[in-house]
Amino acid sequence: MENLSIKALNVSGETNDPVKSLWRNVLIVALEDAIGKGFRCYGMSDRNYYNSARAYFTEPNADFKAVCTFAGFDHEYVRMKATNYFRKEQDGRVKR
Repeated sequence: MENLSIKALNVSGETNDPVKSLWRNVLIVALEDAIGKGFRCYGMSDRNYYNSARAYFTEPNADFKAVCTFAGFDHEYVRMKATNYFRKEQDGRVKR
């Protein structure tokens, strides 16, 4: 997870921007949901919930692109890093 961590505040060379911090935290929560660290979703199986949370990162969608833009990140880069992490996790190459 260390190579996926997104710094919510004061990224090198940036001034503290509360709006960017808010959107970066939205991405952090979505990522925690996708790796199973977030809250449990009642009424949906864990497998379906995690698949849905991961699809937010892996399948192109306007909401993800907008959130990344508001956070000051390149959506394609974030998608690539998340997809690679999920792939490594599925192959058992990630320790948690």
